[in-house]
Amino acid sequence: MKDLKQKLNAAGYICDSMFAAAVEAALHTRPVAGAILAGPIGSGKSYLPEVLARILHTDYYFYQCFPGTREEDLLVKMLPSEETISGIALHDGVIVQAVEATRRKENEKRVILVLDEWDKTRPSADSFLLDFLQTGRINFSGRIFAADLSRLIVFLTVNIEREISEPLVRRLPKIQFKHLSPNFVHRALELTHKDHPYLYNAILLHERCLLANLPKPSTIQELRQFLDAVSVLGDQADWDSLVYQFVTKTEEAHEMLRQVENEPLQWRQRARLRLNANAYDVRQKSLSPDQDLPGELCMPRLAEIRGFDEMIEVQTERPDLTDAAGIIEMNSKAYNELVRLVDAPETGPDVLGDWAEVNADRTITLKKQLLLREVDLLKGLWGQNGEVLLIEPSATWQDVKAIQEWAPLLIVKFSRSEILAKMEGLDLRWTPANGAEIIVHLGRRDAFSVCFGRSWGQSSEGKWIGYNGRIYQRYMKEADCA
Repeated sequence: MKDLKQKLNAAGYICDSMFAAAVEAALHTRPVAGAILAGPIGSGKSYLPEVLARILHTDYYFYQCFPGTREEDLLVKMLPSEETISGIALHDGVIVQAVEATRRKENEKRVILVLDEWDKTRPSADSFLLDFLQTGRINFSGRIFAADLSRLIVFLTVNIEREISEPLVRRLPKIQFKHLSPNFVHRALELTHKDHPYLYNAILLHERCLLANLPKPSTIQELRQFLDAVSVLGDQADWDSLVYQFVTKTEEAHEMLRQVENEPLQWRQRARLRLNANAYDVRQKSLSPDQDLPGELCMPRLAEIRGFDEMIEVQTERPDLTDAAGIIEMNSKAYNELVRLVDAPETGPDVLGDWAEVNADRTITLKKQLLLREVDLLKGLWGQNGEVLLIEPSATWQDVKAIQEWAPLLIVKFSRSEILAKMEGLDLRWTPANGAEIIVHLGRRDAFSVCFGRSWGQSSEGKWIGYNGRIYQRYMKEADCA
């Protein structure tokens, strides 16, 4: 999976580990590999199979569905011909071509078949695909074709034209695409426009398109075209005209964008709530004598017999969170990582020294504030559902502003008394009294890394604090004195 993520990113398809894992799983499903790729326009659905065909070195067959596409359109195509009386010759359609490609002995490559915008087809086409995805067979004009399913990968992309039938949805796994986050847009644009003077203006434009809830937010291709146009026109470039030409493209969308120009950037991708894997661990359940596991002898667990009780009795409700240094969803891994930081147990398992305590609502409140340079103490908590606060008292307002030089941090409030900045997964506030306070979502390590992390080979305090040397030198001097 790590190898696939690296290959996708190297090919220009920017994604995270969770997305790469979903694609890897889809490529190994049976009886046929592939997936239904669902999501909004411009989110990268059609581009994914194209990139996969390149990095996996497969044959590639693509068909763009149109309103009312029939089953016959996928099996046969009619082309003009001077050699027939009717002036039309029949040729194999895209599905027949893909099936035959899987059976070629001289070329044993896998085959990717993409049926783009499947929801534009007639509803009857859903039933047509069912047997093909199960057995690889198609029967047309008296001919029977059978694909080698071990070499076939099928992707259906869908928008919101119509509901896909339940049986077809059950034939393939589904990968849900979302609007591209500003962080991913930044990484993609850096591949082609790294030193463009209006790079961060384009990222801000994209985020405001999301905030405006446009029917079709800006795509990577549109933003690249927009930046190219700015370069070509130079001093003659007009922001309003170019945004309309390359991004909004309708009066309605343009007005929706204008109405959010002065609003604070508070757009957040709505996350799907995660399932708790522990709820599906049969070892944690008390099974009745007649409730055996399939193919296994159900044995009583000795730990349960001897009363090894994993439940943690919580003495208090959730405390006042005003001074909390973080809040994390309670689970065994998060609890274990915090125990690692505690020298000795307190009176009850719900109090983890001066580090944290477990609340009645199954959350963990962090009590101890950490300096930015101490972030490695929490390294085992990355990926958890929660947020933590890191502080850097020595930071100046110039240091905060300097982050814009390398990271897509958007400053939404700027004054001598307070600065507020944010990007997806990270919020930052600076005041003269407290310096910088950084709130980072533990599930978005990439957001932290791009501002303060190790991606340039520096230590966790190095990228920002060491950028102009001032804070870093003070920190090193303090360390030497200590």
